[in-house]
Amino acid sequence: MKILLVQPAPFENGRLGLENVVWLSEPVALCSVAGAVRDHDVEILDMRLEPEGALQEAFTRLRPDVVGVTSMTTDAYQAKAILRAAKQRNPDVLTLIGGHHPTLMPAHFRTSYVDMIVKGEGEYTFRDIVDRWSKATASERRDRSPLGGIPGTEVRLSTARWVAGPTRSQAPSLDELPEPRRDLVRKYRNGYFFCVARPMASIFTSRGCSYDCNFCAIWEFYERRTRFLSAEKIVERMAACEEKHVFLLDDNFLTRRDRLEKLADLLIAKGVKKYWITQGRSDFVAEHPDVIAKLAKAGLMGLITGYETNDDDALEGLNKRTTRENNVRAAEVCRENGIITMGIFMARPEFDDADFDALYQYINDTGVAIPLVGILTPLPGTQLYRKRRAELLTEDHRLYDLLHAVTRTKLPRERFYARYAEACAATMPSTKKGVAPRVMMKRWDFWLNTARHLPLFAWRNARYSRIMRDPQSYLRDEVGLIAPDNTPLRVAEPDGPEPELVADGLATAGGAR
Repeated sequence: MKILLVQPAPFENGRLGLENVVWLSEPVALCSVAGAVRDHDVEILDMRLEPEGALQEAFTRLRPDVVGVTSMTTDAYQAKAILRAAKQRNPDVLTLIGGHHPTLMPAHFRTSYVDMIVKGEGEYTFRDIVDRWSKATASERRDRSPLGGIPGTEVRLSTARWVAGPTRSQAPSLDELPEPRRDLVRKYRNGYFFCVARPMASIFTSRGCSYDCNFCAIWEFYERRTRFLSAEKIVERMAACEEKHVFLLDDNFLTRRDRLEKLADLLIAKGVKKYWITQGRSDFVAEHPDVIAKLAKAGLMGLITGYETNDDDALEGLNKRTTRENNVRAAEVCRENGIITMGIFMARPEFDDADFDALYQYINDTGVAIPLVGILTPLPGTQLYRKRRAELLTEDHRLYDLLHAVTRTKLPRERFYARYAEACAATMPSTKKGVAPRVMMKRWDFWLNTARHLPLFAWRNARYSRIMRDPQSYLRDEVGLIAPDNTPLRVAEPDGPEPELVADGLATAGGAR
């Protein structure tokens, strides 16, 4: 069978957004599910790196039997548009969607041009779907009856009837999952980067998070479980990467000290010399500076950390389970080892002028090399979303990008965005501290290797900064999506009725999910 997997592009040109400026990683989710169907003809189309006409050209050239997309919250509309286009081109094509947002908010995707919703981990689910579809007769394909009851899915058997299969158990060991098909995105190799690090490969070494921050849904997506790729398998995959730079796309890489030390030992012993970047919590860094030093010697070059806030009470309110002192110490440990830190901070809608001043001063005190200030957003699927849903001013997913306030602000909206737009300039002292010459000289080889990419990054950053520093950019994005008087304005599809459940292959009405 011919299968087309599509990574949606960011939302329309002219809107705010960090992707394609600070980083752009491989579509790891699509590579992973593609690895589960190696005996079929699979193509991955990354629309973030393709011209506008590439999708229609792919439909014409490949004539796919299956079109699948992955979706986060902010690209949900683009993902749906791809499937709508596929159905318009060929009503008989099987269209399916998976990923973070469809798993947590499946009702948003129960439409006439989506045939299946894949919920949770997708490798084995996708294999089951493709196996059944490839064996189905023409009449069976018309009503999609062979697809009913597949664990981890919802299927539209007719335009008015959705059937949900049972929950799919997650793979007990990540080592057992099919090898991702990174070869399918080789043509885009030079387009993936993180700041000046390019080209950049992307792999995952764990799934899940053992923490339960109320603004994050990762721990709910993975059912409160964390599973790990073995250190041996990580080294094997990193060694196989042609790229010098590797992004380990874990939600929280810095867990299990013994695993991390073993990984560092193996990378050094086997001579796998890569510059790699990952994500991890500040409390681990602060409490285990010796482990961080060891990882730096094994190639750790960049660390993305959610510092969130300067307020210990606010950290507690977010269920973050760390402290502001841990944040300060973590940034210091990273600087001591020449590790470039990207810190994620949050401006809260209830901020006043003094709160903005305090946050920016705190960022400068930490000395994070790349401070990114977002806006606390009740993301769909999170505890915070469920708690504050009645306060939302819009449910248009394009504004759930951590760059717009989707609840009322304490300051007048114009003033709030004026203060928020100051973030780039106000936190420049932090950047200067984070990339001071004494920090960079500790990893001079990395900077020498990436120097040729600095002009391109500087150009991208300057172009984007003009938008970020203009308060009107945020207000323009909200036109028609948030009412001028800050009253709720619902524009997304309402949650549809829950689908029927399947028990032992038979559809039954109602029941507990």
